[in-house]
Amino acid sequence: MAGEPHHCFGWGAPLMDQRLISYLRPLRRRWGLTQAEFAFLIGTRTHVAISRIEALKAYPSLAEAIACSIVLDTPPLELFPELYANVYKFVLSQAEELYQKLQGDPSRVTRAKLDFLEEVRTRAHPHLRDMVV
Repeated sequence: MAGEPHHCFGWGAPLMDQRLISYLRPLRRRWGLTQAEFAFLIGTRTHVAISRIEALKAYPSLAEAIACSIVLDTPPLELFPELYANVYKFVLSQAEELYQKLQGDPSRVTRAKLDFLEEVRTRAHPHLRDMVV
């Protein structure tokens, strides 16, 4: 079943905000597939999960997102850009927080962690560079 919004990503409220973006419905319809047929293709039990994802009431699980990507030959980033951007921003925020917590520890292990976190903090996917502050 599709994943409900996760609180750590700031998704405590229902996904009724129309700014959320999913391109699943138009791509599914392009091929004339019903929600039930598409659900079958991606291994979801019923069309309800597809309906909830398309209505922006739930995010797809990781397996569902990958399956959608395979069936539609479209990267998950392009199918679910808002979800990707939210997770991306969350991870960068977490990396920043951990980086700050580790400051001041002179050990070699911590220095390696800080170097890695610096790399994580500077990464920016080309599609998200302008979205991530």
